This record gives sequence, structure tokens and C-alpha cells, in this order.
Amino acid sequence: MKLMQAVLSSTYFTRVNEFKIYNRFAKPDGIVFIGDSLTQRYPLSDFYPNMPIYNRGIDGDTTLGVLKRLDVSVFDLKPAVVVLQIGTNDLQVAELPLEATVENIQKIIKKIHHILPHSTILLVSLFPVNETPDKLIEKIVVGPRQNKDLQWINHHIKGIKNVQYVDVYSSLLDASGNLEMRFTKEGLHLSLNGYAQVTDIIKPVLETVYGKRS
Repeated sequence: MKLMQAVLSSTYFTRVNEFKIYNRFAKPDGIVFIGDSLTQRYPLSDFYPNMPIYNRGIDGDTTLGVLKRLDVSVFDLKPAVVVLQIGTNDLQVAELPLEATVENIQKIIKKIHHILPHSTILLVSLFPVNETPDKLIEKIVVGPRQNKDLQWINHHIKGIKNVQYVDVYSSLLDASGNLEMRFTKEGLHLSLNGYAQVTDIIKPVLETVYGKRS
């Protein structure tokens, strides 16, 4: 676990420093996606080709990490819309209690509203994982994550005020309640089919929200 944390810490600071450079060329009033590897690996420019989108995902990031980097990842960009999805790594990397994850998400939202009161926040539900013994599932990647815990977090964040909650969890499930195999690479991260499914849900909401502001 210590080795994993050291590697992720190095990745974190490398990405944050990259963001500082990217931000010099960014324009305000765009759309920022912020989160962990599920955001970083989301090919946003391909799925949202006509939108001014900035990807501020970092592999292995947690709610604690997002709280620390809001300045460079969100505030410096002055976005019209923030698309936030974070928390699954709290169950493995940060090893936080579920209640702490919910509290941190609330803190992130409160800080964004304080600094950018006119920005709209889309809060995306956490994705399910695949907990089956299928040979394609990599148990070390899925780690201690369980769908019952992810559902608990989703249940408690969907009622947060002054955000628009977007449920993608249910659309990614198979008949047994696991992340559907065609939507995943190894049980945690999404395949392109998975991202296409997510986009089908987020994109109409984003077009409506961003369209009203532009």
C-alpha cells in the first residue's frame, strides 16, 4: 500500500504541474471535468467534440486530493460548468470511512460555490465495479471496493443541495448488479463502450446546462 501511495503521489504532483502549464492557454467559461482515473482516461474531446472541455482527472486521486488542488484544477479556469466525480479511491487509496468521503464531497462543492458562485456543478454518481470471479476481472485493481459501499455513497450525495446530480451507476449494471463486462476493462475502469454509455447520459444534461449559459 505504501508503494502504491508513493507512486500515486508522484503522479498527482506531475499532473498538477501539467495543469498549471495548460491553464495558461485555457479560456474562461468552459467546462471542467474533475476526478480520478475514471476522468483522466475519459476521452472527452472525442465524446464532446464541440464543447470547450478541460480534463482535470488524476489517476488514483481521492476526495482529499481534489480538495487540495481546486485552485489549479478549477478556480484558475473560471469554468461555467464543473463536472465532478470523485470518491471510489477513498475506499482503497485513502481508506477513508464512507461518511468522510461524503463530507469531503460536500466540502468540495461548498468551496466551488464560494469561489465560483455562478458556476453550475454536475455531480456524477460513482460507477459500480465488477465483483465476480470472471477471469477478465483483476481483483487487485478492483481492490476492496464493493458495490454496496459505492451505492451508499451515491445515496448520500444525491441529495446535496445546489448541484445537479447525474446518476450513471444504474445504467452500467448487468442483471446481477455488477458493472457490465462490456463496459469495463478489468472490473473498475471503463471500456470505450462504458464511456459511450456514460456520455449518453451526461451529454444531454451538459448540453442543456451549458446551452442555457452560452
